[in-house]
Amino acid sequence: MRYILMNKDEPWALFSCIQDEFGEESAVLQEWYTELRPLGLQSLTAWLEKRKAPKHRKHIEQLLEQYGCIDLEGFLRVTHALSLNDTFWVKEESETLGWDKVSLYRNEFDALIAQAAFSGVISVESLSSTSPEFGTDGYYAKCWVREPDGIYLYKGGSDTYEIEPLSEFLACQIAAQICPQAVDYDLDFYHHRLISKCRLFTDEQAGLIKISDFPDRPTTVSELLRLYAGFGAEDALRRMFVLDALILNTDRHLGNFGFLFDNQTMEIQKPAPVFDHNRSLLFDLDEDQLANPDWYIGKCRPRIGVDFIKTAHGVLTDEIRQELKNLDGFRFMPHSDIELPEERLNRLSEIVEQQRRAILA
Repeated sequence: MRYILMNKDEPWALFSCIQDEFGEESAVLQEWYTELRPLGLQSLTAWLEKRKAPKHRKHIEQLLEQYGCIDLEGFLRVTHALSLNDTFWVKEESETLGWDKVSLYRNEFDALIAQAAFSGVISVESLSSTSPEFGTDGYYAKCWVREPDGIYLYKGGSDTYEIEPLSEFLACQIAAQICPQAVDYDLDFYHHRLISKCRLFTDEQAGLIKISDFPDRPTTVSELLRLYAGFGAEDALRRMFVLDALILNTDRHLGNFGFLFDNQTMEIQKPAPVFDHNRSLLFDLDEDQLANPDWYIGKCRPRIGVDFIKTAHGVLTDEIRQELKNLDGFRFMPHSDIELPEERLNRLSEIVEQQRRAILA
């Protein structure tokens, strides 16, 4: 079968899918229709596969199998390889579909698929409309919901701790103080479970490229600083590292930060707002353990860099240092509608203050 890679209504490439004697599929490029290339593309097969939600994401393997999306061609036919990270999609060469009919930004989402992605309850009904669930990465149960004022990501906690949504809500209070551009998280309930929710920050004009999508992607603090400096965005990265040290974010990795780019020209515009803090603020400690957390804090390590305090101290500038000083006395605010454990908020406020002082020392 031959397919066209589209960017909105503009054809970008013609390719076909083939299967070898082992049943493994690959996308074979036939022709480019433009001199531009999708950011991060090296192998077309790998680029298309990466648009598929990872099987380790909670409930997603069942969902992919239910709708015939396990293999590459099934994924392309059912989902058109749509993503909320950009405006690329795929159609069969003979199809007459246009962007207005398939765009995730313009069309309603399938509520049954959203529920299945979040709760694991798989419907036997057939796919009836567009859904972003097949192309959303990450580990936790999550789904996209269209609210009156925009598209929101709903994300649950783990079955073990269930604290992650609270951590995300609290962490964004500090992010708003340190990072000029930070995603705002709220708390809510969805199918009787506590969730964090945030509004989508991409649209039909601006897409997201994660650091993990960069060719020769940097992996160390110094390499990342050089990359960001090349785009005039070094300050944003420094602030992210300081934030992660304050909140003890043990899950900052190359797939949850990056840049916004122009969906039409592929030009990188600015750093993406800071997002994804659910595995922070000692999310895996219960109230009793939180009373004496020093043993745990001592073994907390970032995924980028070797030590929270060393990294944060090393990236300080005079301006960031002053803003850290201004955080003296910071206290987490409760939620306006959902009752939160006051003792946990107080203890976490003390821990953030402890981290702040260590960074400034």
